[in-house]
Amino acid sequence: MKKIAFILFIAFAFTAKTEVRSQNFRLGLKGSPSLAWFKSETDNYDSEGVRLGFSYGLISEFVLAEQYNFATGINITYFGGKLSYPVGDQNDPGVALPMVERTYRIQNLEVPLTLKMKTREIGYNTYFAKFGFGGSVNLTAKANDKFYNPANSNTDQVNDIDIKGDTPLFRVSMILGLGMEHSLGGTTALIGGLTFNNGFTNILKGKDDISGRNRQARANYLELSIGVIF
Repeated sequence: MKKIAFILFIAFAFTAKTEVRSQNFRLGLKGSPSLAWFKSETDNYDSEGVRLGFSYGLISEFVLAEQYNFATGINITYFGGKLSYPVGDQNDPGVALPMVERTYRIQNLEVPLTLKMKTREIGYNTYFAKFGFGGSVNLTAKANDKFYNPANSNTDQVNDIDIKGDTPLFRVSMILGLGMEHSLGGTTALIGGLTFNNGFTNILKGKDDISGRNRQARANYLELSIGVIF
């Protein structure tokens, strides 16, 4: 999958190169640290806070009108979350089950499809809002598990578990963002902004060991984007 991501980057850049001289097309690069978390929708599955993440990639814009652009690109995103839940068979309701706290580390290739609405230039700055959707493909998924046994207070940990089979191949999200461009002359500008990526689709696969119901959670992240566009 990493080779596929690299080939897509090269193909995207080669295609854009033929149009970069057009005033209706802009191409750039960005990097984005993020805070990511899971929102559980399964009984007895609790979210255990946020994780640091990161994304990087190509950004491109097609001018639709003076203050409206279609913004897309290719991003490699690293995000995750923490969930704690009981494990094992509930044979005796009076006995507390062992608990596991699982830390998820997921890498996706994402293509955002957004409408970017801009103000006119104020000084050297242009302010914008964007709205749209993102579609991504899972590249890798790993986890660290911490086990807690309330019967004897023992703890155990297993790291770097391959859980790609426990996560879906595709993820769909809604994208909302605010930001600013600082002109460096011509069409070149520095870009900064905040983007909320709200997962629509379930990030988990399989059934809960105890209830037998499908496991359900959504993956969200808030990122600070910094980049340059030409």
